[in-house]
Amino acid sequence: MTHAPGTPEFGSEFFAHRLDRGFRWGVLVSIIGPIAWLSFTLLYVAFWAQGFSLFQSIVLIIVSLLILAGVMGTAWTAWGMRRHAP
Repeated sequence: MTHAPGTPEFGSEFFAHRLDRGFRWGVLVSIIGPIAWLSFTLLYVAFWAQGFSLFQSIVLIIVSLLILAGVMGTAWTAWGMRRHAP
């Protein structure tokens, strides 16, 4: 495939220069984090929730969601602070 001179090629080199490491880390956490949280929640409900009351199970799921939000917030905050530093 040919493209006009002076236009960037949309390959790995293009994205390596366009996206800094913190941004890629934030995107990775934003994709993998909810998938891991959903997997944990489904496994917990299917296999490990029998020994806990309904209230304890709800609290555990809410706490795990808060932990996920904290991890994702940390990743994006670190990127934002580096990107917009004076």
